[in-house]
Amino acid sequence: MKEKRINIEDKIGTKGLFEDIIKYSPSIMIPAIVGIIFIPIITRLFPPADYGNYVLVIVTISILSTLAGWVSMSVIRFYPVYEKKGESANFTGMTVTLFLLSILIISTIFLIVSLLTKNLISRDFYHLLNIGIIVFILISFFEVLLSFLRIKRLINWYSGFFVWKSITAIVFGVLFVVFFNFGVEGLLWGTILSVSLALPFLWKIVLGKLWVRNKGLSFQSTIAMAKYSFPLVIGNLAGWILSLSDRYMLQFFRGAREVGIYSISYQISDRSIMLFTSLFAFAFNPLSVIVWEQEGYKQSQEFLTKGTRYFLLLCIPAIVGISVLREPILKILSTPDYYEGGKIIPFVVLGVFFLGLNQRFGAGLSFHKKTHFFMYSLIIAGVINLGLNYLFIPKYGYIAAAITTLVSYGVLLLLTIIFSRQFFTWQFPFKSLINSIYASAIMGMGIYFIGDKLTSSNLINLTLNLCLGGFIYFTLLFLLQEIQPKEKKAVKRVLGKLLCLRRYKYQNKN
Repeated sequence: MKEKRINIEDKIGTKGLFEDIIKYSPSIMIPAIVGIIFIPIITRLFPPADYGNYVLVIVTISILSTLAGWVSMSVIRFYPVYEKKGESANFTGMTVTLFLLSILIISTIFLIVSLLTKNLISRDFYHLLNIGIIVFILISFFEVLLSFLRIKRLINWYSGFFVWKSITAIVFGVLFVVFFNFGVEGLLWGTILSVSLALPFLWKIVLGKLWVRNKGLSFQSTIAMAKYSFPLVIGNLAGWILSLSDRYMLQFFRGAREVGIYSISYQISDRSIMLFTSLFAFAFNPLSVIVWEQEGYKQSQEFLTKGTRYFLLLCIPAIVGISVLREPILKILSTPDYYEGGKIIPFVVLGVFFLGLNQRFGAGLSFHKKTHFFMYSLIIAGVINLGLNYLFIPKYGYIAAAITTLVSYGVLLLLTIIFSRQFFTWQFPFKSLINSIYASAIMGMGIYFIGDKLTSSNLINLTLNLCLGGFIYFTLLFLLQEIQPKEKKAVKRVLGKLLCLRRYKYQNKN
């Protein structure tokens, strides 16, 4: 019995969580890092107004992709069912057909709407939208095929294709702009080229042949897939309203320039904290379901407490560090035209942190399959966000957009806690929260007073401050006895295992 307990702990405990975080980290960290690295290039290539129009097109593509995303959601949920019955090939053919029909309908409606509103938007924005519809079609197909990789547990292939798109899309885009004078639309053409090159190989890996046979659409299966997916689509649309609608409000009331300024600072803030949020979503969420199904209520409570504790210990110092160092970060990553947007960074990083906590509390709803409460929470928070933006953006601009987004994410977190506790309760790690806040505050004061006094280089100062901040923070955690001995051992085992595996692969190659 003791041996069984050890195996389970290795699989779903501290070691298992760390292993999955490391396994998923390339597909999360590399795109975020590449995006941040290219911010200085983008801000030097385009003024805020041009970049603002590009951001609005990307936001529009994300809306359309959300509508088409019901197919990808269905793949994740229903592929195992059809595979168990030996009908995976038929399901794949049906999925491709449903995807093509969805794309045709959505694209047609979008083109009609854009044509009718042509006189209401700028010529440059309309031109970008026409290119954006091509991006939407390719990206949507790319995501459907990636969903097959996920459900088939082909994680390495999934990470490889995801990283390919994230790197090459922006590299090709910058090349189009610099060498062919494409303007901001070159970034869209870069995405088109990147995805177009990857799709044939992705198709071959997922399907293994040129075409798939389809015995025809099953009305009953289609209804079942739609019944499962459309509530999630509605929830995702509400989530879009919550996180992205402020760009349209800024464009309407304040102009494309403020959209560009806001988007750069938002992107820096979002991608930094989203590293931790996304890693935990990929690694923690599947493991929490395994614990629930295999171990039951009590072990799930312990696992949620443990996972939330790790999330707090990683995110809180990141929030403080980014907020304190926002000026040198912006000076390194952007141009003077964008510097003023730095004032929104503390609000954005705190809002993304609330979103990550929302995922932890939402686990209870997932366990009991009460996902409609996610939709209710997102709709309520999204409506509040729209109302606040309408009231305050006309007068206060992008600073209001950042604050209203933070308020709305706070409302979303509160609603999720209220709904979730009706079905599942667990102990929140308040002690770790207090210790992390204390250590982060001391760290923040230390790097704030040092600031840019070390050298004349912003990059060197930022690097030294990050190293110093990390040293102060983790030293204080050790002194507060927050880091437990078994956690040190777990990290050492996982890192040791990875190093040994890589050494073994290297020796075999040579």
